[in-house]
Amino acid sequence: MNSFIIEDVNALLKLKKGEPSRLNRIKDLCETNEIISLSDRKYIERLVSQYLSKFEQKKPESQDKSKFTLIDESLISTPKTFETNTSKHQTDLLKEVQITEDADSKKILSKTLDLRLNKKILLGTGAIILAIILIATVGIAYDGTQIPYDSDTKSDTSSEFSLETDESSYETAEIISISGQISSSSSGTVRLSIENENSKLIWAENLNIKNDGNFSTLLIAGGTGWENRGKYTLNEENEGLTNQISFDFIAKK
Repeated sequence: MNSFIIEDVNALLKLKKGEPSRLNRIKDLCETNEIISLSDRKYIERLVSQYLSKFEQKKPESQDKSKFTLIDESLISTPKTFETNTSKHQTDLLKEVQITEDADSKKILSKTLDLRLNKKILLGTGAIILAIILIATVGIAYDGTQIPYDSDTKSDTSSEFSLETDESSYETAEIISISGQISSSSSGTVRLSIENENSKLIWAENLNIKNDGNFSTLLIAGGTGWENRGKYTLNEENEGLTNQISFDFIAKK
């Protein structure tokens, strides 16, 4: 599955589409078989759908033109002794070749689109399976036990580190993907926590920061404290610095 992502990233970099730094980071994660966040996967899929599909559709036309020119030159090289008797035959042959080439180009285009569609289905299925495995292994579901919260400091420090979710709103039982990056001067662990619409702590987790400063995790929206709809706050803490973002939650009963 990662090999498909690497192929798409290389194609996007060659076409100079998307953010080179983000594309190279995603490529490095694929080559080292590390987890890729859902937001990065959706980012790749959107660029592939927007740019690579158009590029693939143009390709058969240039191939058709090359084949047609080759056959045309072959017919022009017919010996002069048969020029009078075969001129009508050549005209008919050219029409037949053109019809055949048009049919072949449609088949090539159809196969290309089918391959792209199958690749997207494979990427989506792999992401779902990976999320299920992580949830079963790590035990992400929150059981109501709160981790002590030892800081009330809340400030915007986006220049020091970033924090994001894959969506702006969630419903009960949906998977929330959280990812971020901390400056190279930071190390150790980062603490993530979520407060509901009443500012009550309902989830928290300490994550190890990777060597490149990235971190990510998954959790299921639901459990104790997730009973009401409203705007929920995601907090981030590292070495005395804090950051926070919010998302909408729709509780389903």
